[in-house]
Amino acid sequence: MRPIALLASVGLFSLAASGLAACSTDTGEEAAKDEAQQIASNVHVLSSKNDTARTGHNAQERILNTANVRSSMFGRIFSRPIDGQAYAQPLYASNVNGKNLVFVATEHNSVYAFDADDTRAEAPPVWHKNFGPSLPAADTGCGLLGPEIGITSTPVIDLASKTMWFTTRNKENGRPVHKLHALDIATGEPRASSPTVITAKARGNGDESVGGVITFNPLKQMQRPGLLKVGNEIVIGFASQCDIAPYHGWLLGYDATTLQQNRVHITTPNGGEGGIWNGGVGINADENGDIYFTAADAYDRSTTGPWNGEGNEADSIVRLHDTGTGWEKVTSFMPFDHRTVGPQDLSLGNGGGILIPGTKLYVAGDKRGVNFLVNRDNMGGTADNDSQIVQKWQGSRAGAWGGGAYYRTGPNTGIYYQWGRGDGLRGYLFDGEKFNTTAMVNTTTGTGYPGVTLSLSSDGNNPGTAIVWGVRGKRTSAGLAATTGLAALEAYDALDVTKKLYSSDEVASDQLGQGTKFAPPTIANGKVFVGTSSNQLVVYGLRNGAGPVTPPPVTEDAGPGPGPGPGPVTDAGPAPSDAPTWDEIYSKILGPGTPGHCSGTGGCHTQLKGGFKCGTNKDDCYAGLVAARLINPASPATSTLINENESPLAWFGGGMPIDNPVPNDAAKEQLTAWVLAGAKKD
Repeated sequence: MRPIALLASVGLFSLAASGLAACSTDTGEEAAKDEAQQIASNVHVLSSKNDTARTGHNAQERILNTANVRSSMFGRIFSRPIDGQAYAQPLYASNVNGKNLVFVATEHNSVYAFDADDTRAEAPPVWHKNFGPSLPAADTGCGLLGPEIGITSTPVIDLASKTMWFTTRNKENGRPVHKLHALDIATGEPRASSPTVITAKARGNGDESVGGVITFNPLKQMQRPGLLKVGNEIVIGFASQCDIAPYHGWLLGYDATTLQQNRVHITTPNGGEGGIWNGGVGINADENGDIYFTAADAYDRSTTGPWNGEGNEADSIVRLHDTGTGWEKVTSFMPFDHRTVGPQDLSLGNGGGILIPGTKLYVAGDKRGVNFLVNRDNMGGTADNDSQIVQKWQGSRAGAWGGGAYYRTGPNTGIYYQWGRGDGLRGYLFDGEKFNTTAMVNTTTGTGYPGVTLSLSSDGNNPGTAIVWGVRGKRTSAGLAATTGLAALEAYDALDVTKKLYSSDEVASDQLGQGTKFAPPTIANGKVFVGTSSNQLVVYGLRNGAGPVTPPPVTEDAGPGPGPGPGPVTDAGPAPSDAPTWDEIYSKILGPGTPGHCSGTGGCHTQLKGGFKCGTNKDDCYAGLVAARLINPASPATSTLINENESPLAWFGGGMPIDNPVPNDAAKEQLTAWVLAGAKKD
């Protein structure tokens, strides 16, 4: 079935609208930045895979689209040296003391903050902090991560408190130790309570128990899933290093302010193994604060009696509820053939899962490439042939380590992407209840272990903006390896994954270097940030002089498309004969001293949808409106500016630090008239 026919059954919807927010100020440093990329914004990527559903989707990308992500316009624009491998996903926070910052954590136990808009070749970090000696990989007996182990999991950031939490693995006084840290993202300085040493105890008679108590083993346990902040609690998951027993799956909860431990959950209290590693993907949390995770193998070869001991959760999807004093299990799912797949190292846990937005469903896959769609309110435990769950299908030829991505195309519809080992990129359409198991597939590019960890960007559901991104390792072997080897950043049209938009292999100067297992790229404000095993942060974006390009209109005759556009145009009526000129719009509405004026660099931004560079003169301001697709001179009636519930200029705040939220109807009327008259730059 052609992708366009599949997509027609899904339908797209437009995301909620926004209003003009605060404006940035100018400094002497701003002059050194790439003007084409300098767009102030409140776009943030603050945790693993962008959100607690772990969709991997930045729905506020207003610069990159399917028209300009081409090697002629887009490519490697700068890189930054770091002191170790970057396994954690880079994070991004805008307007931190007037700068857009990208944060990178390394296996050398360092955290860097770089100015994301400073493209100078030798630009130093805004700050760089090291958090003690790392653990030599040789101490663990595992060669799949080395030569040192420090910060491996993706941190989590809270903007309200400007705090980042992360874990380190240290060697102190000859012993391994795990620590939880909290720091100020503006300065890198530790919070008063930071750090705290991670320890834990749980009741049980399983591996390493003494007198009915199991004690956390800092040498055997590995902290791999991205951290989760839910309420005022930081949730941390642990698995093993190379499945070297004895170990357990641990989930620990810490007070975000005091860093005191509040919650402990162990997956195998009466057995062993069952690690929580999620292929590096963060632990999930739903709108009620309930927690979801996938637990991995138990190498239990018994054929009789309870699996791995009564009450254990190896090879399972689990939902926990916070009772106020601890976590209790709400529901769980375990595949019916767990006794077969567990001993073969083919169980769940290699890619985490996704809470499908707008539904009560959760999707996760195993190392065989089998996908499981479960009702998160009643996962059903275990039943013959998994007949109790919503859906089960072979999603990829082999497992997709590191997790997929999900594009929400409607209130409860979407597309689920995965790229497994030995396979190509696949997209499965979701109709609100089940997936269409006839996938869109790109068969032209295969990859070896561990497959490709994916990210997604779009400008809401605006046509021509949805892109699937991944870092594809060039090695083709299916066997385990310490790294992906040489890798390439690749981009595909999210609505037709058979269309490759870009590969960093196309231009010699765009080469990425050594990839990192399970580490997705981060997309924000026209740039793509990739951590590598070459001790570099590599940054891609529009090349010098290549401004944003408006995506072409999509029709069925042109091939696969996203369906309906952003929604109906407001009933503004015909353009009046006395519509204002651009000179009047700028002088009365957007220019200096007017309600919509941007101070300093003119980097105004909308509350939810990226922004435009208003500029300090009429020409730059007009170019910014076009680049942000707030106006479309080729088709004025489709301009975002006048779409119902889409207009970022429905009101004009002014000023810093607090915006004025009172609508300016007169200004909106004038803008609407100008747009409907052709949005001419007269």
